[in-house]
Amino acid sequence: MDAKPKFLHGTLEATIFHATPYSPPFLLNCINPTGKPAYVTIKIDHKKIASTSQESSRIWNQTLCVLCAHPITSTITITLKTTCTILGKVNIQAQQLLEKSSLIDGLFPVCMENGKPHPDIKIRFMLWFKPAEIEKSWQKMIDNNEFNGLRDATFQQRSNCSVTLYQDSHHNLTFQPPSNICGSPRKLWEDIFLAIEDAKHLIYIAGWSFNPNVILVRGSETDIPHAKGIKLGDLLKRKAEEGVPVRIIIWDDETSLPILKNKGLMKTNDENAFAYFKNTKVICRLCPRLNHSFPTLFTHHQKTITVDTRGYSSSSKREIISFIGGIDLCDGRYDTEQHSLFKNLNTEQQAHDFYQTSISGASVTKGGPREPWHDAHASVTGEAARDIMHNFEQRWVKQFDPALLVSVDTITDLANTSTQTERDWNVQVFRSIDHESISHPQNNFIERSIYEAYVEAIRRAEKFIYIENQYFIGGYHLWEKDQHSGCRNLIPIEIALKVVNKIKAKERFAVYILIPMWPEGSPESESVQDILHWTRETMKMMYGLIGDALRDSGENWHPKDYLNFFCLANREEKKKGEYVPPHSPHHATQYWNAQKHRRFMVYVHAKLMIVDDSYILIGSANINQRSMDGQRDTEIAIGCYQSRDGSKQTNRRDIHAYRMSLWYEHTRRAEQLFQEPESLECVVKMRTLGDLMWQIYSGDEVIDMEGVHLVSYPVSVTREGKVEDHVDSGGLFPDTKAQVKGKRSKVLPPICTT
Repeated sequence: MDAKPKFLHGTLEATIFHATPYSPPFLLNCINPTGKPAYVTIKIDHKKIASTSQESSRIWNQTLCVLCAHPITSTITITLKTTCTILGKVNIQAQQLLEKSSLIDGLFPVCMENGKPHPDIKIRFMLWFKPAEIEKSWQKMIDNNEFNGLRDATFQQRSNCSVTLYQDSHHNLTFQPPSNICGSPRKLWEDIFLAIEDAKHLIYIAGWSFNPNVILVRGSETDIPHAKGIKLGDLLKRKAEEGVPVRIIIWDDETSLPILKNKGLMKTNDENAFAYFKNTKVICRLCPRLNHSFPTLFTHHQKTITVDTRGYSSSSKREIISFIGGIDLCDGRYDTEQHSLFKNLNTEQQAHDFYQTSISGASVTKGGPREPWHDAHASVTGEAARDIMHNFEQRWVKQFDPALLVSVDTITDLANTSTQTERDWNVQVFRSIDHESISHPQNNFIERSIYEAYVEAIRRAEKFIYIENQYFIGGYHLWEKDQHSGCRNLIPIEIALKVVNKIKAKERFAVYILIPMWPEGSPESESVQDILHWTRETMKMMYGLIGDALRDSGENWHPKDYLNFFCLANREEKKKGEYVPPHSPHHATQYWNAQKHRRFMVYVHAKLMIVDDSYILIGSANINQRSMDGQRDTEIAIGCYQSRDGSKQTNRRDIHAYRMSLWYEHTRRAEQLFQEPESLECVVKMRTLGDLMWQIYSGDEVIDMEGVHLVSYPVSVTREGKVEDHVDSGGLFPDTKAQVKGKRSKVLPPICTT
């Protein structure tokens, strides 16, 4: 007999129909005897998760989809209210949804604050609950051609697309993963250069940060030697002089003030980029994030490039190509699979692009380590590329002159991509955005389709999940403390519950999560320690759920047989001919220690998730509330998979090759075990390698890591699922005084760092 469920885990569809017309007494009616417009909110355990529009008629007929991963003891509260008063509530126990065939439907009296039913007000609604476990797996959906995309996203799923997946901004010729299983990695920044250079009709760029002085093509091993050394800004000015409309929107950091030399708190170069293109034919606009509550806190975090390019099947036709992902066109993003610290400081590739924001006072004149940068990106052609372009247009029209955009209808040589059938990718564009950031007819429009896509993808997972992300925070209502921090996205809980359900079913499942050692910035700083605190709470919650499930199952497994966190790092022995800086850092500082011990983390900035080698999400969104909320940072991503090709290998093609190539970059191995990530043997192999490399990285002796960058995240996990400080680390990151577990800030509100 199955144990009773511990969670209301699935999707709750709440259809709010209407409420009884009612005008409160004069004094309770905000000095308006005719009654105020009313709306309905839905809360789970006092935390608001959805709301209708405001209607004077008290008729809504709105369906709100609520993602649930809450204890079965939770209370769902339907509240009828106006802007100034609560008219009444209906409380429903989560357990009732499972007992009543997942459906509750009727006209219900609302209760007043004293708990008694209101004599004059009733509300008509229907609740329908769909358990997460009945979702079909990706393989079944793809094999049967049943997946039609996320229902509530602005942009529909597009077929007949092509997708190219990139790791890092560049690769050396020596980086040659076994092509029979990994494919051939392409060079992102060189492809971007070629795409911009070839554009005839439009160039649209949106960025969080943008530096026109960045050089895209570097080094002697390039196939496009004519592009070497050309600044991105000069290339764009040249294209504009040729008559190609070049439009750039950069997030306007309102702290970029003359008193700070226009650098701003985030150092995004926004004012400098704007000045660079002033009095040129390139039209560059600074785009503030319109948020009245926190006008300087939240950002436009999207990173897209859209141009027209040569058609896929005809050289006489053009088509739209869009680049999308985590890499901004700015300082420090140029890196290769080597992720060097000291070796390349005096080479053409890195000499003029020293970047180190995690060590105070770092500069090339004082020497390395530079901050290596691992990232992920994609390019798309087909109708999905046009959707990315439409997102740019919607943002432009919101704040700038629509007449400055190019109407694609006027491009006579543009191919009709909807009629092409030779491409096998299905792509859907997702966003975190609201009406403050795009031109939209709804005044209260909010899109959270990136978040919803993540949850759906996790629920359809059958074998494994692989994540690379700059942050990993969520599920605050199940944390041990700080349960009012507002970080309500369910992604970490969804992953943990997926593992829990697989343990109950006695099936193998594995989760690999790759994050940086610490967020960018000084590891001892208030903000970084705050984020590390949220990250530790998230880890504790996940391992706690898995530990409980293992205890209940009676099996003798360990939580890390299912879930493992990793980061990337590098350590280099000194080589002959290496750059010798003219100055040195102060003795016994973090800078001095990192230089002495010849080590530093590789900063993981990628934002991707791969499920079962069948489906991939990749874009600009971090796994935190800022990126998933819809009303904080604006984000964009794509979710995509390849159609059935007539053979049994429906899901082991480009996505599989991409993951294997990423793993090859991180481990310098292409093990047969890596073909089956869900197997215990693969988990043990990766974990053992990560533990070994952590010992090499954190040890006293300087030992070159020889291109292997994967290290286990420095925490210990007990068999019961308790997360503790790593035995050998003393609870601190090497060369720093920063706590791995972080520390809750007494100054910063959670909305800043979650």
